[in-house]
Amino acid sequence: MAHALHGSRDLFSVRGWTPHWPTARSAAAASVRLGDQQPLRDFIERSLTGDDSAEIANLNYLAYWFGSIREAQTDDGFMRHGPTNWEPIRLLRGLATGLHQAPAYLDLYVHSLWALLTSNRWLPLADPVLADGLAAHTARLLDHDGISLRARRELSAVVYVLRENRT
Repeated sequence: MAHALHGSRDLFSVRGWTPHWPTARSAAAASVRLGDQQPLRDFIERSLTGDDSAEIANLNYLAYWFGSIREAQTDDGFMRHGPTNWEPIRLLRGLATGLHQAPAYLDLYVHSLWALLTSNRWLPLADPVLADGLAAHTARLLDHDGISLRARRELSAVVYVLRENRT
């Protein structure tokens, strides 16, 4: 598996959305399972950041993963064009849970939280208890060494959105 993933490294250098985006995302996530964080960080930097289509695809993928998109999807096309009727609060809950249960994916969860909350600033008002718990957890994460500069910057923005948008 490690050899196959190594052969996929050139996928991480592609900027923004391409037809290979889902494969690159999967390969980056698989690399994390093997203990290598860098492909995921490269994927976030090159294939997500600054590309609205890729950011939407990431949120659509995660919305499906966390059950916010309830209809079965038969191919990867939903990521790019996918349903617009998914539930943002359910995705917020899933990402908050992921921060606790899957710390190896911290960079991806932080970036996705940042993208979700900066485009849906009202979300903390929808579940103040969740927002308070998430604000406390993200503030604690900022106190730890070992998180990437991007994650630290995005966590700071998440904390700000959570604090500024309370009841």
